[in-house]
Parts: sequence; structure tokens; C-alpha cells
Amino acid sequence: MFIGVDYYPEQWPRERWETDLKLMKELGINVIRISEFGWTLMEPEEGTYDFSLYDDAIKLITSYGMKVVLGTPTATPPAWLIQKYPEVLPADENGVTIGFGARRHYTVNSKTYHLLSKRIVEAMAKHYGDHPDVIGWQTDNEYGHEKSDRSYSEVDQEAFQEWLLQKYGSLEELNHRWGTVFWSQTYDNWSQIPVPRKVYQEHNPSLLLDFNRFCADAYTAYNRMQVETLREHIREDQFITHNFVYTGLAQDQKAIAEDLDFISFDNYPVWGGLAEPIKPAAIARQHDLCRGTKNGKGYWVMEELSGAQGWSQIGYLPRPGHLKLWTYQAIARGAEAIVYFRWRAARFGTEQFCHGILDHDGVPRRKYKEVKDVIDSLKRRGDDLIAADFPAEVGFYHDPENDWAWQIQPQSDQFDFIQEFLRFYEPAHALQVQGNIIRDDVDLSAYKVIVVPIYFLTKKGFNEKLEQFARQGGTVIFSYRTGVKDQDNVVSEKTLPGELSNMCGIEVHEYDSLRGSRSATVKGTAAPLEGLSAESSVWCDFIEPTEAEVLATYEDDEWFSGRAAITRNYVGRGQVYYIGTGVDRSMLLPLYEAIFKEAGIETTDTPEPVEMVTRVGDDVTYVTVLNHSVEESFDVKLPAGKWIDASNGEETFEGTLTLKPLQSIILESSN
Repeated sequence: MFIGVDYYPEQWPRERWETDLKLMKELGINVIRISEFGWTLMEPEEGTYDFSLYDDAIKLITSYGMKVVLGTPTATPPAWLIQKYPEVLPADENGVTIGFGARRHYTVNSKTYHLLSKRIVEAMAKHYGDHPDVIGWQTDNEYGHEKSDRSYSEVDQEAFQEWLLQKYGSLEELNHRWGTVFWSQTYDNWSQIPVPRKVYQEHNPSLLLDFNRFCADAYTAYNRMQVETLREHIREDQFITHNFVYTGLAQDQKAIAEDLDFISFDNYPVWGGLAEPIKPAAIARQHDLCRGTKNGKGYWVMEELSGAQGWSQIGYLPRPGHLKLWTYQAIARGAEAIVYFRWRAARFGTEQFCHGILDHDGVPRRKYKEVKDVIDSLKRRGDDLIAADFPAEVGFYHDPENDWAWQIQPQSDQFDFIQEFLRFYEPAHALQVQGNIIRDDVDLSAYKVIVVPIYFLTKKGFNEKLEQFARQGGTVIFSYRTGVKDQDNVVSEKTLPGELSNMCGIEVHEYDSLRGSRSATVKGTAAPLEGLSAESSVWCDFIEPTEAEVLATYEDDEWFSGRAAITRNYVGRGQVYYIGTGVDRSMLLPLYEAIFKEAGIETTDTPEPVEMVTRVGDDVTYVTVLNHSVEESFDVKLPAGKWIDASNGEETFEGTLTLKPLQSIILESSN
């Protein structure tokens, strides 16, 4: 397995390179990513290429037995390019041009930028495409990050209008599906259609959704251009990947991934300005997204946090044990390689306070020793672990278009898409039930339970698949605001939850957006919730059962007291649950536990900060056990049988394992 670092030889004196590489070799590093920000070095002026610095660096790197991943440098177009071709610059939603001075200062809709990008990528591919120690390529860097996913320039507007023409064919069709009769927005010429720059109120939601789709398609096309250019000139065994960011960007990572050999991801459990790391389930969700992007295929972590991070603000300092714990969590959930960001903290530039394995003085200390411990611990079983299967009996539906629809109309100031997705993901994580994050194109028969959180923007084909899944014995869990919109981001004319009303056995006649500090109280009225009480936030659907059984009601003193909040309906041989409010964990956890038990899914009772991930090989089962607490030790009940420490093959455990704060361990047992 590959474990490496992100290294920037151009940022350090050449006399330091040898020192760094000796330290990397002692650490056990076997791969290095370079060059993703080196455009101006490789093409100091248009059409003049100079690869000498990277040639020298690669020659020295490979002399130490390490392999190289090259990044195409298109995330940082150089100053000469911007001066000569200012039309490649993006614009913000106010129409203000984003200037040179940071990174990602381009629009993917610029034909000029496509051409210039193709030229530098082609020159790199011709130069390094046959290099025996260049094992792969990363296109660009973090597409769309830092709000660069949406651009609103004249170039973008012309491209958007052309995209709409190709999609709708006629203005009559577009006007009908968008409902442009509202507010006199009917178009009689394609050139009238704007990109959604700032207006006094809000743009048509259908226009906004299509603009996001347009932006996503543009990034897919831009990446495809780079991939096709590379493949024309590189060896077949050199891979091509991209390091994704999953933060609600106007991108379809799954579509982009179709052109890649595998995807990569930048794993930052904590970042500048954060007082503490995000929750373990939130980190796990991101890894599950990575695994789901290519339908279960493993991925690389191309940037794994190794020190306190931040630009102008410095985030939380990872405590002793965090680096190993986050590395183990990534590998357990599907990462096949770990590349630590960064080797050494930069002395200049925006990332001066992105600390690395080495800090500014370049002296190896605690973090260096921790990474060495991680690498040493994976030598014995690392390759076997990443080859083992990830068993999953639950599917969590996630579609970026649904995320975009919620961004357009969040409806409550309490609403945050990721947090609400996590509300319905976290109970399964807490019960150590493994799941895959899925889209509407997957075969549902592999699962016993499908969780469909905040299914606002519905898709007819997927609705039908869900009903068939339930009729054949599966369990479906819906949440509040299900079935509200169709694929054009237009509200259903059917009583909510729209097309899914019969399947859920309910109707929603009224609802309440909980804003500010408002909340509701939900009381369980039937098993498995009978006698339980919990607070809820964000939203209240007031459910009118038509066939469904009521499991919980609202008990506030307001007029809706006693109305249904959570229901269960039997459909064929299966069951459909509707959770009509943002109920908290104290009620969701026992509900999920009962659902999983009835579905025949085994759950594991562990202390809240403990995470267990199972991988199953041909002959060996692996269980990775992680204590995310920085303060408390916990006794963890292990699965039945005798377990061996996979790092040494010697220490054995049976029954109960005591984990110290931030301790993580990979265990193995013969099948």
C-alpha cells in the first residue's frame, strides 16, 4: 500500500531536498505528490516549457526508491496568462471579476482556458508519460473549492444559454417547465436568460437548479478534456485521479469520476477557525461518500491532515493519537493510500500556517514519530486490509441535485443540509451498522434498509424503485419534506408527500418551519417509541395517516398537540417509515435499533465516542476499533472469538478491549 506526502520542492532550497528525502525514507514514505501548483515554473511564458526543476526533483526522489504522482497545475494559472487573457477570469454573483492573487481564478466555461490548460497538460504528459517512476496523475486540485464552482461572467452567461438550448430545444418548453409566467419572466430570446447574479429578491428556483446542473456539466467536461489529453500520451498503467471536496459544490462528482481510474479525497477533520474536530460520524460520512462515488471502489486520500491547519486562522492542534486514528478510520472505510499534507509547513504564501509532519524549522518531532508508528503498524497487514470487502446492509441516498435544491430554498434558518443528512446517518454509525452512500442508479436488492433523508427534490424512477424495494420486503426510512419538488424544482400539485403519499400511507396537510430557537416536543405513542420523549428542531410536518400506524405525536401546548409526527406503513412485505420532524438522537437511536433488528441487521452497543469498522477478506476478518475521545478510556465489547493485533500478529484479545483516549487498533481473526 502507498503512504506518502505532499511535497513542494519549489518552495525549498535545493540543498534541503536531500535532507527531506532522507527523513522521508527513514519514515517509510513510498510515494510523493508534486507539481500541482507549478504552472509558472513549467511554462514561464506562453509556449515555452521548462521542466528542469521537477526533473531534478524526480531524479532525486526516485533515487530513494519513492514513486511520484504528478498534479496538473491548472488550479493556479500564472500571472502572464491572466495579463494576456483576462477573459478566463471568473465573476462572482455581483458580476465582479475575481482577480489574480490566490488560486482557482478561472472559469471552466472559457474556451481560451480550455486551450491553455490542454497545452500545459499535453506538454507534461509528453514529458513524463513514459517515466518509469511516475505512477499516476491528479487532474487540477480540488475542483470548485473556495466558491469557485459557480461563475457569473459574460462568458458563463453565453455558455449557460447554449446549454439551455441543448437541453430544452425551444423557449416554449423552457418557459413551461420553469413557470416563467410568474413575475413576467417569460423569455422570447435565448440571450435574455441571465446567469443568476444578485437580484433584489430571489431568482426562479428552476433557473437556479439548472444553473447548478450547467456548472456541474462544465466541470465534468473540463476534467474530461484533461483526462483525454493525458491518456493520449501516458502509459496505460499510469492512473488518473482527482482530489474531490464534498461540500455541496455545483459539481457531480460521480459524473466526473466516470472518467477517472479512481477518485481521491482531501481529509481534513479539522480546519482553520474550528475549535475542535468535526464529529466522528461526519468524518465517516465523507469517507462513505468517497466510496460511493465510484460504486464501492476504493480511493486515495491525497491530502491527510498531519498538523494544525489554517490560512489566516489556525485550527485545533491534533492531539497525540489523532493522526493514527484518522488514518485508520480512512483505511477502514475504503482508502487504499494515504498521502499526508504536508511534508513541511511553508515559510511564505497563503499556507504559512498549514502545519505539516515537520513544522517551519524542519526538525522531526512528535508528529514525525507518530506517522512512523502508523506506517510501521501497517506493514504487516495493510495490503490485505485494503483488499478486503466492506460489508454494507444499509443504503443512504444522496444526490447533489437534492442538496442544491435545499441550498436554493433552505426554508428554515435552522436548516443545514449536511447536518440534517447526518441527523439520519449518525444513529446507524452509533450502532456500528455499516452503510453505503448511494444514488438512484444502484441496485437496491443488495440492501435491507434504505434511508432517504430530506428527499426534497424527487425523481420518478427512484420513487418507483423504492416502492418495489419495499414491496419485496425492504425497509425505507423517509424524513420531513419528502416529495415536495419534481426534477424541474417545481412543487408537486399532489398532496404531500406527493408521489410518495400512497407508499408512506400518509398525507401532510400543513407544516411549520421552526426558526430561531423554536423547537417542538415529540412523544412516542406506540412500540418501539412508546414512553419516549424528545425535542425536535428545523421542521414539523403535521401528518394525517391514511393507512400508516402512528408511532409518535407532538405534545406541545400549541394547537398541533396530538398530531402525528412519526409513522410506519406496511407496503407489500416491507415497511415504510416517515419521520416528519428533525427529532433528536434520543428518539432516533432506539427507532433505528428496532428497525435494524426487525430487518435482521446486527447492531453493536458501544460507548458513544467509539467507532468499529469491519472488513471481510477471503480468510481473515478485520475490525478497526477507534476511540475518538480525547479524555476518556472505554471498555469495548468485541465480536465473538479470538482477535489478534494486526500490526504485530502477536497480542491477542477476547471478550473486552480497553481503549485509552484516542487509541486506535486494527484487529484480525480467521474466518
